[in-house]
Amino acid sequence: MNKEVKSFCTDKQTMDDLNLLGKYKADSVFSLFNRTKTKGGEQLLEQYFQHPLTDARAIEERQRSIGSLAGKGLFFPVEEKEFGALEQYITSFAPVSKARLFTEVLKRRSKAIAGMKEEQEHVNALVTDSLKALLKLRDWFRGTLAGIDSGYLQNLTRRYLPLLQNRLLEQSDKDMGAGGLSVLQLGKYESFLRGAHHELFLELLRDCYELDLFLGIAQLADEKNYCFPLISQGRQALLKLRGAYHPGLKKAIGNDLQLDARQNLLFLTGANMAGKSTFMKTIGICFYLSHMGFPVPAREMETTVYDGFYSSINLPDNISKGYSHFYAEVLRVKDVAVEVAAGKKLLIIFDELFKGTNVKDAFDATSGVAKAMLGYRQSLFVLSTHIVEVGSLLQQEAVGIQYKYMPSLLDGNATRYTYTLQEGISDDRHGMMIIRQEGIFDLFPSKKLCNS
Repeated sequence: MNKEVKSFCTDKQTMDDLNLLGKYKADSVFSLFNRTKTKGGEQLLEQYFQHPLTDARAIEERQRSIGSLAGKGLFFPVEEKEFGALEQYITSFAPVSKARLFTEVLKRRSKAIAGMKEEQEHVNALVTDSLKALLKLRDWFRGTLAGIDSGYLQNLTRRYLPLLQNRLLEQSDKDMGAGGLSVLQLGKYESFLRGAHHELFLELLRDCYELDLFLGIAQLADEKNYCFPLISQGRQALLKLRGAYHPGLKKAIGNDLQLDARQNLLFLTGANMAGKSTFMKTIGICFYLSHMGFPVPAREMETTVYDGFYSSINLPDNISKGYSHFYAEVLRVKDVAVEVAAGKKLLIIFDELFKGTNVKDAFDATSGVAKAMLGYRQSLFVLSTHIVEVGSLLQQEAVGIQYKYMPSLLDGNATRYTYTLQEGISDDRHGMMIIRQEGIFDLFPSKKLCNS
């Protein structure tokens, strides 16, 4: 009996925080990974983003498939127009017997003789482009892929090369080169595509979608020098990152992190613009991609498999429900707490908890939530705050917390950011200096001018 595989737990807020989805958003993580040439490949990529894996073997199998294509310089061999024709013909026209097909061919021919040539010309163009696509796949499988060390490609070759080397398909190259397909030739090739091999052609399409997708990801991994995470077995919490950086930054600086059951909470501080939110998004993106079986923007990564991931980084208020920003924060923490308390193994990221209320309440609530998190060792937590006094309290009253900060350095009258994690709690207080540098107070009339 097969073990039931759990679905990965996450939500729209988390995906929006990390800017994961959005094929029309040039800066989304999806757009970065989308190098597909086929519509089916793009749709498959969307499915992968929406449904990360929770089974270590499934993650490792996908890693192996993509990894076996890396460093080979391979590209999907069929252009979008020709493959689209194959896709349209195989999926739009049902399998048919020779007798039924003969009737269809006669009807189309009769219409063409009567001056209604559109259907005949449309089918002819689809079949011609479909045959061209299949011939390119044939040449690629038996030529370009010959001798390439990839179990994934070898399995595809063994499965589909006999079909692509069919004598009829070999003949099609000559028939199309002789001035186009005649009505009889068209019927012959339609019978080949829609006859006994139709189901195998459908399977070829599905595998080509995956191949198209995996080739693009392998190219990305080669170009960006992404790594494939090591997936450790077991239920204990573990997340190691070495040289991890945000994939959307051109000159990103990598950082290291290790969280586990002994230290399952990262307490992160630092001034605005120092890089806290970017680093938290980096953690989340690497974590999410690792559960998709994809390479990640890091030098090294190791993780166990989790049940899900929730974040609260760019939490909006909800005007339609009458929720203030603070109340939206409270509800978000409550929803996440329910999931954690249910015993799920999760990664949780909170950026500046309770910033919608006064400092005293925020101090008490942040410290209280942090202490509560420590009791759930199966999960990992990342918590950032500007209320650095919370860190001082936790250092006295709690164990199992890592304290790191993003420094901001004074360079003359200017502030410089290193974007490199440091041990400890930030004591940077450069906010007023930045306000003065921008001349905010100079924009307001003086008291003397107001009274004059």
